[in-house]
Amino acid sequence: MASDKYRTGFIGIGAMGTPMATHILQSGFPLTVYDRDPGRMQPLLEKGAKGANSPAEVARGSDIVITMIGTVADELEAVLGEGGVLEGAHEGLLLVDMSTVGIVATQKMAAAASAAGVGFLDATVSGSVGPAQEAALELMVGGSSADLERARPLLETMSQRIDHVGPNGAGSAMKAALNLMIGMTVLTIAETLTLGRRAGLNPDQMLEILGRSSVRSPHLERKGRMMIDGDFTPAFALKYMQKDFDLIMEAAHELRLPLFTSAIAHQVYTAANVSGFGDEDYAAVVRFLERAAGG
Repeated sequence: MASDKYRTGFIGIGAMGTPMATHILQSGFPLTVYDRDPGRMQPLLEKGAKGANSPAEVARGSDIVITMIGTVADELEAVLGEGGVLEGAHEGLLLVDMSTVGIVATQKMAAAASAAGVGFLDATVSGSVGPAQEAALELMVGGSSADLERARPLLETMSQRIDHVGPNGAGSAMKAALNLMIGMTVLTIAETLTLGRRAGLNPDQMLEILGRSSVRSPHLERKGRMMIDGDFTPAFALKYMQKDFDLIMEAAHELRLPLFTSAIAHQVYTAANVSGFGDEDYAAVVRFLERAAGG
């Protein structure tokens, strides 16, 4: 079947999955969707997508299945569990996991897919809801070159750049490294602004001066502004950053690698999540720090 006619399945119709699946549908790919919450599927069904009752049903009717699921447990259930993707496996099926599930879960799924005769890519995502809506995500892909080239027409509908970073597991490893840097950067910004406020500095002037220095970055500009304005409408919820640090520490354990400051950041994001900031943008970690400081 020609690549521009691939029957596509998409599992996980959430804040990220909805715009991603919409781009696929608008690009002319026949699309079947599934989500545990049927209401999330409705806008796509109204645009011409087909609905399915299980991940296995999606797989049976698709050439390529994409998963974009928020938690590791839910991803593994959707792929490996009863009624999962691999239960609907057939010759020629390719599974593309775009979720953030870590190296261990990725390798588990890749091995199970291989045993079932299914191709597998871990195509992790750099970018949040805004870039997803604009089809401007950047993808870091682990797996074979042949599988990537087969999936490329689909992946290009939702992304502006695709990097092949190695075999299965490499996409998840790169995502762990990226999120380690992002999470630490935003925590550093939060601590910097908290220090400045306690010392009586003007936060807006601080942001301006920092933005002219060698530490300037898009995260300093955007997340720093969120922290100053107190607008934590989530582009990426803090609870998911905590999950990502769970996965970073899992990787450190598996690789026998001491990550000292990452371990501290993990504890901070965990404490901020359990303190009630989990559904806000992860820049809200500044609110947790201010509360801890008695502010």
